[in-house]
Amino acid sequence: MPAFWATKPSPQMIAVSRRSTSARRMAIFMVCPCVVERIRFDTLDSMLPIWEILALLLLGFCAGSLGGLLGIGGGVLTIPALSILFGHDIHLAQAASMNVVVFVAIPAAIRHYRQSTLPIGLLRSVIPLGIAGIVLGVLLNNIIPTTPMEKIFGVFLLYVIGVNCRKLVVGKPIGVDAVARNSPSRGAVVGATAGFGAGLLGIGGGLITVPLSQQVCRLTLQHAIAVSACLMSFTSVIGAAVKDSTLHLIADQATGDPLRAFDALQMSFWIIPTAMVGSWMGARLTHVLPVRAIRILFIIVMMIGAGKMLWP
Repeated sequence: MPAFWATKPSPQMIAVSRRSTSARRMAIFMVCPCVVERIRFDTLDSMLPIWEILALLLLGFCAGSLGGLLGIGGGVLTIPALSILFGHDIHLAQAASMNVVVFVAIPAAIRHYRQSTLPIGLLRSVIPLGIAGIVLGVLLNNIIPTTPMEKIFGVFLLYVIGVNCRKLVVGKPIGVDAVARNSPSRGAVVGATAGFGAGLLGIGGGLITVPLSQQVCRLTLQHAIAVSACLMSFTSVIGAAVKDSTLHLIADQATGDPLRAFDALQMSFWIIPTAMVGSWMGARLTHVLPVRAIRILFIIVMMIGAGKMLWP
């Protein structure tokens, strides 16, 4: 490059640099090359390395497969993995998880609708309160600092461990014999609680909705799962939109920079395809693979994740 270019940019170059961000950066570089070290090239910085893309694809498949095999939400695996193994802020991990839930919950709700397992009357009170609950949960999540949020999620993982240990001991869930109680007030309790918990923790909320529907509304397991899937198809869209649009208000604990919704969307972009494939395969391999052994392995992984979050 001729030396005079670096000290005396042409008028044409100056004119172009005023219209183009990339040209402006190049002009700055030619005037003072050392400045390039302090300039953030968003396009290059935002691209994930190949190893992380492959790891996200694998994570999506594992989370989806476990979700299909064990009947759990993939967020309980995705969030700890992104936070602990990948080193991302837990708020960013929760945003990515909520984006993934959208693409897993909606197809599940459509399947339940086609199978006529949705209690429509109950959903009229569950869904509105669920939407309100997840918005409040996300807004509260945003003001909780990273370290306390990790503690809260660690306690939730202990709950997940307890639920899965109970399934190991009890075996198949016992159906509810009593008559279903589909009153609007009971539906409101289920919707508000499940929505708020999902927004606070950054998960789909199935681990909250299913047992709560069985206890409060006396639904059978089949109907409780259908209610959970339908509720998530609404709350996940609203929750993900609120979380992504407010993510910039949260500072990364490691760097102090505002978190970016683009980073969460980029991670979820690579997780979603394999999560959907894994969920489909897991549901069909339930009667082929040793689910009990897989559940034990899952409990061990959750114990490690809970330990890392509660006692870093």
